Amino acid sequence: MRLSCLILTAALCTAAQADEPRKDPYLDAPVTAAELKALQGRADPVAQKAVADTVAAEPAPAPTPVQAAVIGLNPEKHDIMTTAFNEAKVPDCLHADGLKRQPTFFLNGVLALPFIPIAYLRGVCQ
Repeated sequence: MRLSCLILTAALCTAAQADEPRKDPYLDAPVTAAELKALQGRADPVAQKAVADTVAAEPAPAPTPVQAAVIGLNPEKHDIMTTAFNEAKVPDCLHADGLKRQPTFFLNGVLALPFIPIAYLRGVCQ
């Protein structure tokens, strides 16, 4: 298994190194000013006028409102962030919420005391 992974990795590395950007003689050919002028003359004047009229008729885009960067301006977001920080905080093992991430099954109160060192060793409380 290891050997096949090494062979596959080596093959992919050599393939990636061999993939140098290739130049297409048709697409990468430089365009001269005369050719550019000839191409511009090929456009249909009716289509050019329609595009120009459409661009002129479009209203300018409305400026987007700048939203406040301070979370405290929106009480709903503030409550969400406060709740998220309180949930993320690792509780103290000897407080009421010390076993909130440690399953104690059906045991509560004094019967849940053996789970405190287990929770501490698992790192779900401090």
